[in-house]
Amino acid sequence: MSKNEEQINTAFYGVFKGKLDKQKQDLKKELERAKSDRRKDWLKRQIKEAKSMRDLLKKMEKQMGTLTNCPHCGEKL
Repeated sequence: MSKNEEQINTAFYGVFKGKLDKQKQDLKKELERAKSDRRKDWLKRQIKEAKSMRDLLKKMEKQMGTLTNCPHCGEKL
């Protein structure tokens, strides 16, 4: 690990993964509503938070060394 990379506590990976899955479900429900009925401010905040959580999980997976891509074809598992 290079000096520029910080150590991330990976103990809460499962909790964060569950939270991201819940956020995705909530966003999906909100996007199923009519465009005029959507809570636009809430939607923007949730999307921003979900992207941040996704990026954090990717960093955790990289640090943990979990196999997220197929070693043969490179596709995501």
